[in-house]
Amino acid sequence: MSSVVPTINVQTLDQWLKEENVLLIDVREKHEFNEAAIPGAILMPLSQFQSSDIPHENNRKIVFQCRSGQRSAKACFLFHQDYPEVKAYNLEGGILAWNAAGFSIYSPLAE
Repeated sequence: MSSVVPTINVQTLDQWLKEENVLLIDVREKHEFNEAAIPGAILMPLSQFQSSDIPHENNRKIVFQCRSGQRSAKACFLFHQDYPEVKAYNLEGGILAWNAAGFSIYSPLAE
């Protein structure tokens, strides 16, 4: 499935978060999100996923992210089925790749 959805790497996401209008959606479950999250991500668990719940504008990029990129690829695929005109991407490697590249994560429970 990941081959049929657009993907970006962590370096691209880092750049987009600094420069562009991006909505980062974490599709992991709440307990996973509470342990560690990418700053700026909003939680929308795949288990409750509804494309219509995602605020979208044609000029805003949406990036789906999970632990490793598998669940977020599914969410991205489902979103593209409903809104093919919206720019939506899957984060390759998920939060594991983000963390391995040295980018910051935080624990929402610690706030």
